[in-house]
Amino acid sequence: MSVKAGVEYRKFSFVETIIIRWKTRSLGADIDALILIVSVLVYMGRNTLEQQLERAREIIQERVRLNAMAHIIFERAQVEIARYMADEELYIKARNKMFEEIIHNIQLYGIVLDMLPGEANASKLQIVRSVIQKAYDEEFMLNSEAKRLLEAQEKTNASLREADK
Repeated sequence: MSVKAGVEYRKFSFVETIIIRWKTRSLGADIDALILIVSVLVYMGRNTLEQQLERAREIIQERVRLNAMAHIIFERAQVEIARYMADEELYIKARNKMFEEIIHNIQLYGIVLDMLPGEANASKLQIVRSVIQKAYDEEFMLNSEAKRLLEAQEKTNASLREADK
């Protein structure tokens, strides 16, 4: 019988925060994007904070090979979440930056899909999807014929997903 230990939200001291930020200062753009997306999505689902933190920890461990680095990256995500809880405006700025990052690198949308599985997260996923889709629509304006074909393809995909359920 295995017992799964839950992840609890942890608030770090000022010194701990500085040390964590220093340790994660130059891990690269991919890790920075991972921290940003995970922390924004955890805060977005803060009504189920422990579940969101557990999912974030799992995703970070899957995407970061070194366990010691995964631990410090998860701590950095927690530091960012604490900042958002203290200042909603920081969260809004980070959320907008997250959307920009995903728009510039659509592969990052995979993190969103991993973070927001199931019906419980469907509304949050729809919000993210609609913002990104709107930005793509504005950036890549389609002529009416191509747009009609894309809409037909989306309807077909939606009906296939419904048939799979």
